Amino acid sequence: LHDALPIFQTYELQEQLPKTKNATTFAITSNIVKDTTTGIPEIISRLGVAVKRRLLVWSWHESELSPDIIEITLAASIRTLSWASATKIICGMNSGYVIVDILSQKIEDIVGPGAIGGPGASDVGRFGGVGSTSMGYMGLGGYTPKPLITRLKDGEILLAKDINSLFTDTAGKPLEKRQIPWQQAPESIGYSYPYLLSLQPALKGILEIRNPETLSVLQQVSLPSASILHFPPPTVSLSHAGKGFHVASDRCIWRMDATDYDSQITELVDGGQYDEAITILDTLEDALLQDKDGRLREIKMQKAQLLFDQRKYRAALGLFTEVSAPPERVIRLYPKVIAGSLSTIPDPEEPEEEGDHDEEGKGQDDQPADISTVGSPMKGFVNNFMKQHKKTPSDAASITSHKSGQKGDSDGSETASLKTKQVEDGPLEGKDLISAVRELNAFLVDTRTRLQRFIEPGGGGLKVHPGSAQNGTSRAAFESLLVSPSSAADTEVEQKLIETAKLVDTTLFRAYMLVQPSLAGSLFRLPNFCEPDVVNEKLLENNRYNDLVDFFHGKKLHREALELLKRLGEAETSEESNPTLQGPQRTVGYLQNLQPDQIDLILEFAEWPLQTDPDLGMEVFLADTENAETLPRDKVVDFLEGIDTSLVVKYLEHVINELNDLTPSFHNRLANAYIQGLSSRKDRDSESWKTLMQQALAFLRSSKQYSPLKAFGSIPRDGT
Repeated sequence: LHDALPIFQTYELQEQLPKTKNATTFAITSNIVKDTTTGIPEIISRLGVAVKRRLLVWSWHESELSPDIIEITLAASIRTLSWASATKIICGMNSGYVIVDILSQKIEDIVGPGAIGGPGASDVGRFGGVGSTSMGYMGLGGYTPKPLITRLKDGEILLAKDINSLFTDTAGKPLEKRQIPWQQAPESIGYSYPYLLSLQPALKGILEIRNPETLSVLQQVSLPSASILHFPPPTVSLSHAGKGFHVASDRCIWRMDATDYDSQITELVDGGQYDEAITILDTLEDALLQDKDGRLREIKMQKAQLLFDQRKYRAALGLFTEVSAPPERVIRLYPKVIAGSLSTIPDPEEPEEEGDHDEEGKGQDDQPADISTVGSPMKGFVNNFMKQHKKTPSDAASITSHKSGQKGDSDGSETASLKTKQVEDGPLEGKDLISAVRELNAFLVDTRTRLQRFIEPGGGGLKVHPGSAQNGTSRAAFESLLVSPSSAADTEVEQKLIETAKLVDTTLFRAYMLVQPSLAGSLFRLPNFCEPDVVNEKLLENNRYNDLVDFFHGKKLHREALELLKRLGEAETSEESNPTLQGPQRTVGYLQNLQPDQIDLILEFAEWPLQTDPDLGMEVFLADTENAETLPRDKVVDFLEGIDTSLVVKYLEHVINELNDLTPSFHNRLANAYIQGLSSRKDRDSESWKTLMQQALAFLRSSKQYSPLKAFGSIPRDGT
């Protein structure tokens, strides 16, 4: 033992350990350990020395050599040593490996494949000789590959003998990892953060650099006649601090060092080696890279796109979901039937105009829509209806706006660095399209959930501001929804979220309509950001009129809903409409659900049900509901007077007799309506006229709110 303190560097001999005579190898370790009695941390260093079959261990406590020497005898000569932990050491022998607990002196075999050995293994050479006792000539008899050991990251240990390998933990327990695919036994192995190294025999002189996770060869360096690997001693606190190492031959020494990690990752990505780049990034410490998390996310998205191109849709969309990919980036991978104008996939043929289709569209069932035939038996009606309600570029502008600035992915967009060409040729259609869309649905639902952390569905405003101090991760979560990081002012944040929400909900609607139309209703019956024009078009194409009415109602597009119901209700044949929508029933039901502040719209669309079926139409005003009872009654009376006096009488009787309305004007108008009704009728001998007379007299006798003078003045003076 020599003095190597940096202050003096005299290398003065301090001590000799006589018991190490004939030693063949040794290993050292230093660890900070808490004292079992005081609990005070102290540095404990240990030296393990192999002398034939004997393992000798010395200990230093805070630089003081302990007089106690541990001596353990093994079953065979020890060829290699490596500390697995502060108190356990792995010994490599010709027959295999054992792990020794130096405190309890317990010896356990490490069981592994082939030459790694285990219980009952014999000391047999590679070519049939009996270990070190056999004699060979020119390498034909007793060559036994040296057992190799090296520590990897996080306490993982690699054992290698011949072409067999085994990964273990610090307790010597095998890990579930496959063997390294060596073609021949390595001369030496080692670990230089974050790579696994192996040196081929000197005749080849090749240094292999492998990814310890994927076990792939990332690089081969030719070093003629090299036979020795040397690594810095494990005395540094950071796993990456001693990354440099040396390789030597009989006459030459090479100092090896790594290029900067960012360049290494870039090279792997440019070569399409996404798995290698991802696993290396996972291993590297954050401080060694520029924006580690951002690069890792981007590479995973590039891998996901490659998987998508290979038509591995579940794996691709699962990875997009894992990294919370921007929805626009994923949606643009789909054809126009799903992505609309955002799609980057050109159509093989321009679709026919809608009026040129003769095939019938799908009905109200759960079958996927036929994307090759989007015609409808109501094509004339559909075209006219859609033309009348074609929106100005307001809501529909959001999807179009995503495509602006999209031209040429090589100008810095997120997909610019993806060089891999599509593995599968041909357009995305048929069963492939259905499979891809089913996987897309799960991604979009997950994205909707993320969006709802920030914004109320249907335009309710922001819930949590992305830049708020209360939520440290909200800005990152918000930016994950966008294709590029947002530097927008706070006033623009909400608009960006709304545009993304419109894109997600509208795409999800298209996807549902393609693969399972019945799910579309569950989307737009709740608050949503679906584009009205897109929903209108798709539902009309598929004759899903009930769903379209529900959508309009949810969006508060009541005029559009009522116009659609009127057109369908007035249709003469069931071929022009769904049979359940013929007649005024659905219009009446819709009007009954409108709030009193929609009185003008209610009166406008109540006219045709009153003309068609007066008793049914009057349910809008006479129903026992809060909406009907709180309608502006003067407006209702004025409206009904323009249609039929008998309807006025029916309504006023309801509000006076059942709702106990004491408004004098209503009582005067009812008295006047009775008198006008009686005087205008010629069938005065009929039972209906007599019944009306009795109702009028009963009202005039009981009511105290009308003006007798006005009532008397309305009676005709000509004796009729």
